Amino acid sequence: MAAVRDEHDLQIARYAAREAELRKASLRLLHVWNILQSVGEVVSMLDGVDEIASGHEETLRAATDVIRGEFPDLDVRADAEKSVSVAGVLVEASRHADLLVMGGRRAPGPLGLAPNLGRATHSLLHHAHCPVLLIPRTGGDSGSRA
Repeated sequence: MAAVRDEHDLQIARYAAREAELRKASLRLLHVWNILQSVGEVVSMLDGVDEIASGHEETLRAATDVIRGEFPDLDVRADAEKSVSVAGVLVEASRHADLLVMGGRRAPGPLGLAPNLGRATHSLLHHAHCPVLLIPRTGGDSGSRA
């Protein structure tokens, strides 16, 4: 399984696809977004949720299309979920995975050069039900939204 946050996670999805091929397994691309992060971005949450959800689904669809094109023999499933806890959804999804591949930021922490892990990443490293492979995110915002 690969946690896909945005277009910058394509290398993470590719790595997960190669692992799935080696293991003769299927691949689940999972994009989880926190509905509370969108508060203030739209005039009325009730009116804007469909538009926000559509944007998240398009992000996942674009990554899925690339992976399916590059790995035509691989069974690829893509799911977009909204929740108030990105980490909670990913931890629960890890129950049904052999490996969870995700991106993590590499920004220096407050104590120097040690990587500063985001909340979702930190939660997964402690609570996942399968091994977690953390790949440094490249490009774009390297925040902790998973």
